[in-house]
Amino acid sequence: MTFGNNPALPFVFSYSNLPIVVLNTNGQTIVDDPKIIAHMGIIYNGPGAINYLSDPFNNYDGNIGIEIRGSWSQTFPQKQYGFETLDSTNEEVDTMLLGMPAESDWILYAPYNDKTCMRNVLAYDIANKTGHYASRTQFCELVINNDYKGIYVLLEKIKRDSNRVDISKLVPADTTGDDLTGGYIIKIDKPIGGSTPGWYSNYAGYPGTLIRFQYEYPDYTEIMPQQKAYIESYVDSFENALQASWFTSPDSGYKKFIDVESFIDYFILNETSKNVDAYRNSTFLYKRKSPKAASYTLDLHGIIILVSGMPIIVRVFNIRMAISIQ
Repeated sequence: MTFGNNPALPFVFSYSNLPIVVLNTNGQTIVDDPKIIAHMGIIYNGPGAINYLSDPFNNYDGNIGIEIRGSWSQTFPQKQYGFETLDSTNEEVDTMLLGMPAESDWILYAPYNDKTCMRNVLAYDIANKTGHYASRTQFCELVINNDYKGIYVLLEKIKRDSNRVDISKLVPADTTGDDLTGGYIIKIDKPIGGSTPGWYSNYAGYPGTLIRFQYEYPDYTEIMPQQKAYIESYVDSFENALQASWFTSPDSGYKKFIDVESFIDYFILNETSKNVDAYRNSTFLYKRKSPKAASYTLDLHGIIILVSGMPIIVRVFNIRMAISIQ
């Protein structure tokens, strides 16, 4: 096979059997914080129909606030985006997109390092079929300022909502009694900007890495000191029980603190999918109001083939690469 020296001809994108998401930034550059105001239109003519770029916007036609998201993935040519749907005064408004329940916060996930473009979507689907919440998804094609960006996945951002992570609302006044016990969402992840408020686990990860918990809900700008103290103590108590010699005790062992079935399902799914971010990055846990125990919810953005050039080690469990359990 012989390749010539002439560059490939430009690809002209004009139609797809997938929904088409069209963004117009009005000359602005999308950056990683703050969000910029842009216009978004979605073309979707229904299952099995062809969607033409020249068709009218019939699924969404309005403003959004959008920014680049992710950490390591920001080095990829195909960027990931987080956005919120806005009303005519540019205030957040809950909106149905591509048949998914109405909400304001969404993600455009770029499967750049997944040549099948299907791994995350498949994992989310399996997770939902186990009876646990994972983000709903919809494949789409993305065009920004008349420049075709490729296949993307529109998915729900993990947040407290009756159609997403369905836990009790926690307000600043909830600082005593059962009201203090939930709901909470915490995230294990790298600090954003080096100073995201949170706390470190008392037990080092493997090999010697630090596990950092961050406040996802309530947000760190809104969570009260009593609420911080409660959820930190709850997680610390769970870890202490897990490391203790009496960890199997039904009364004082680890089972007292978690929904064991949800953790088992989470481990199985992340190990079988070889999610390299499992347990250490992009990992969400939520706690319902007492007496409900803590559970995992699934964020599987790490299901990729390579991490910093390091191939997946097929015969090694990912949990041994992230968590040190004696």
